[in-house]
Amino acid sequence: TESQATLTTGGGGQTPRVKQFRWWRKTTSAGGRFNTLTRFLQPAEIRGEGILFLEKTRDENEVLMYLPAYKKIRRVESQAQSGSFMGSEFSYSDIASPHLEDHQYKLLREEPCPGAENAKLSCSVVEAKPASDSVRERTGYSRTVNWVHPRSFMVVKAECYGLDDTLVKKMESSQIREVDPAAHRWMAHRLRVENAKNAKFTELQFEQVKVNAGIADSVFSQANLAREK
Repeated sequence: TESQATLTTGGGGQTPRVKQFRWWRKTTSAGGRFNTLTRFLQPAEIRGEGILFLEKTRDENEVLMYLPAYKKIRRVESQAQSGSFMGSEFSYSDIASPHLEDHQYKLLREEPCPGAENAKLSCSVVEAKPASDSVRERTGYSRTVNWVHPRSFMVVKAECYGLDDTLVKKMESSQIREVDPAAHRWMAHRLRVENAKNAKFTELQFEQVKVNAGIADSVFSQANLAREK
């Protein structure tokens, strides 16, 4: 999948800021895993910065960041992946795809789905708890409560609880569309996360989405990450 995207931050009394980037994602040979490259275009001070997510077969993700000002690639260690992604309310672990075996699940209830576009639909409310201490450390969450759409099985709303079990984030997904009918693949084109403690928010909007675009594996290499284009 290839897309243009806009990342908008605001709320909590701060001046809204907008970042634009290109985004590539491809499944790996392991199956159920993705490699993802994000390359920032605007504003000028971050142009050329890149972030590469390499999802592994276990409960770990390798995250590499390229900073043009220093002409070097640095690794975002696992314990730092719960930190802010490019100054947003998303963390690195929020951006990466969740792995099914990373969590233990419990069905809490069925209730009407949130959001006007899901009116009259019933969502499954599922609690997910980290299956290991390493997942807790990487995500920074003790648990998340997810509202799962009955048709796409996408999470349309989530509440994320910190390691002290207090609510830290609320997330919403919308504009959920079937981007690949043959493979029954769905994608949320708009994501919003709000900090439950200070009301700061980030909105992520995907546009010009292309699927099955024949992206080469070399796109997700360290050499390509450092190309600044």
